[in-house]
Amino acid sequence: MNQQTLVNFQNFIIATRDSGYKNTASALAELVDNAIEAGATKVDIEIDKLNDQEVEQYEVLITDNGKGMSESELNLALQFGGSSRFNSRNQLGRYGMGLPNSSLSQCRRVEVLTWTRKSNFLSNYLDVDEVIDKKLTRLPKPKKSTQPSLQIYSKSGTIVRWKKCDRLSFKYFKSLVKHIQFELGKIFRYAIWRGVEINICGENVFAFDPLYIGNGLNLVGGMPFGEELKYYVKTPGNEKKLSEVRVRFVELPVQDWAKMSNDEKRKNQITKCAGVTVLRSEREIDYGWFFMGEKRKENYDDWWRCEISFQPELDEVFGVTHTKQEIKETEFMKGILVPDFEQTARSLNNRVRLKFIELKKSQPNVFSKQQLERTDVYLPGLKLNPQRKIRMPALK
Repeated sequence: MNQQTLVNFQNFIIATRDSGYKNTASALAELVDNAIEAGATKVDIEIDKLNDQEVEQYEVLITDNGKGMSESELNLALQFGGSSRFNSRNQLGRYGMGLPNSSLSQCRRVEVLTWTRKSNFLSNYLDVDEVIDKKLTRLPKPKKSTQPSLQIYSKSGTIVRWKKCDRLSFKYFKSLVKHIQFELGKIFRYAIWRGVEINICGENVFAFDPLYIGNGLNLVGGMPFGEELKYYVKTPGNEKKLSEVRVRFVELPVQDWAKMSNDEKRKNQITKCAGVTVLRSEREIDYGWFFMGEKRKENYDDWWRCEISFQPELDEVFGVTHTKQEIKETEFMKGILVPDFEQTARSLNNRVRLKFIELKKSQPNVFSKQQLERTDVYLPGLKLNPQRKIRMPALK
């Protein structure tokens, strides 16, 4: 009896295309992560339309000015799970799945060109169709060249090309570019504020701050509610080390912004966007109604925001997945955060409700009855300890 291989490679490659990336911007974010980890200060994204196609088809080119890769690093970069920093908690990446996983979730062929100096270029690729046809059963040997066909401007860097794109989030060019600009500006707002330049089709990607405090495409006017909360959690595998979780709540200026039209509020991401932005190493990985306990989301909750920030060493306690696109509310973190979050959310909801009531009294013709229909239980002022030490239980 022949011994079976542990993994059916052809089926694995097909299945990994459904690895859970939310959209094209989320997949591109993995490559921006790689560029930033490689010391890049500039990332250019180009989307080229293939004019000879009846249906709009695109190729995507991602170029960075990072340190580039050696031959062994390039081989690792294209392997599933290949990484010199596997399970690292000091970088944005962790498992070495980012480049092949994210790329093949959007296209059927990915090509990589990298260089550590302009006289030393290396290229390699992965092709889904070649894998299915069993023409590609092992990672190809990188090709070396002294003069690539593309124009090279930086002394070192990497170019990733997505070819045979069949899973991009939007069919039409303008919608696709707009989607990527906004999402990357929100995901990498802290990197952009630090000076990392991200461009798409020749246009700068500007930061978007869902707290409405930092400069960017967003309005500015958010005001901190109370002190920043700090929780000190013992890290999994090293209980001698405490890792900090930082939380801040922000109120939006009801008096100034409530007079906007519904269209303006929607365009500025005020209405229908209540929630918590979750940052891992100052990179947004999720946004949603987290750790609110029994507090349901209501219209008044559009007028405040929350931000959680933690380091990769706490991935397990936040249930972070390998695609870095979401968290899961673990029982451990719910026990820590829900009491404070729920109480704060109810207090903020009530404050907003009272402000709308006052505005309707002073300007009855501006605010419709529908804006004031949904209320929440009034809670007294919030008293929280801004610093708490949390013991991390042993993981099973």
